[in-house]
Amino acid sequence: MSKSRFCAYGSAQTLAVLESCGQVRPVGQALEEVERARRAVVRLQACLTLFYPCFPPTRVAFWKRRLRRLTRALNALSDHLRLIRVIRSGETPAKPHRILLRLEQRVEGLLQKAHRAWERLQREHVPNEIRGLAKRQAAWGTGHDANNEVKLIAWTRWEELKRMNLKWLEGFSKGAGISDRLDLSVGTSHSIEVRWGRLQLMVEAAELLAPLLGEELPLQELHTRYRELSAQRFRVRAVEILTHIKEEERALALRYYGHLRGFGRIEREFDRWIAHFQSDMSDSSDLSDLSDLSGGSDALSEAEQS
Repeated sequence: MSKSRFCAYGSAQTLAVLESCGQVRPVGQALEEVERARRAVVRLQACLTLFYPCFPPTRVAFWKRRLRRLTRALNALSDHLRLIRVIRSGETPAKPHRILLRLEQRVEGLLQKAHRAWERLQREHVPNEIRGLAKRQAAWGTGHDANNEVKLIAWTRWEELKRMNLKWLEGFSKGAGISDRLDLSVGTSHSIEVRWGRLQLMVEAAELLAPLLGEELPLQELHTRYRELSAQRFRVRAVEILTHIKEEERALALRYYGHLRGFGRIEREFDRWIAHFQSDMSDSSDLSDLSDLSGGSDALSEAEQS
């Protein structure tokens, strides 16, 4: 009975997330709009991970594979839109028009990719299937009945996810209680993308379990570390994106002109911005503000598979 009540609670949370997903389809190039859609999809993935025992395992695996396509497209779209915003707001006498042009062209392609992933979800009836099973689970018990046994199940599930996804944190104790303060120092055994994805999953899981476990969850520590790690990850992604576009520009110049004599000016623009993101910008307001918008990713998918 306690498991059915826990599953009823999880189903109610999943249904609420599905409702939000249906209201935030990414149809434009506004960063805030894309972030709302991305956050909703990430939370749905977190629901399927956290309440995994309540759904058929084979169906959960299928749903995650389909959601992963959309998450990847929305992550890349968000990264490019943030980069455009930061570059446009940069204090430079002349705007790097070539960089902005290439970024905007990539955004158009990524937006189409996100639309195709969204439409495939609808064609394969993934949201309807999740909704149908969640409604059936919700009918088995009262979703808001948080007795001690239900809380114990929620606590156990949180501890399982914590062992899988926060073990990279330095000072993490396997036997630590749920209310123990986490040492959120960055470990070095995983890439920043993987650490970001796993921390993102745990932030969403903590928020989903907050009505049951309340102050026992380290929400403040998780949010603080997540904002820091999001800013670090964005700098890494910005360098990767700009470096990739610069190499594409170099290849185009060689293909059409057969030499690089006129490429120097363009290359200097790219190098200036790459150096900007590689420098220490921990106090930069443009990044700290944008990091609050974060919510998925290839890294989230990798974290779920760990």
